[in-house]
Amino acid sequence: MALYDKGSPIIRQVKEGETVYLCRCGKSSNPLGNCDGSHDQAAGEGPLAHTVESGSDGKLYLCGCGKSKRLPWCDGSHQD
Repeated sequence: MALYDKGSPIIRQVKEGETVYLCRCGKSSNPLGNCDGSHDQAAGEGPLAHTVESGSDGKLYLCGCGKSKRLPWCDGSHQD
């Protein structure tokens, strides 16, 4: 199953100051949205390096449907 086949948001727990590499091409098979290098085998956008800011709630809301206009972030488009 590809990342964007989930159809609903992926909620990822993160730590303050942690840097994560998030899939933007939708080819990753990682259920938490981590880039697994799948973009190398298919035309796709490379990962987004994101460092968690202090004061965050410790959660990232990632797109699981592929419809978001703000990939890799969920913007609620799965509800349309």
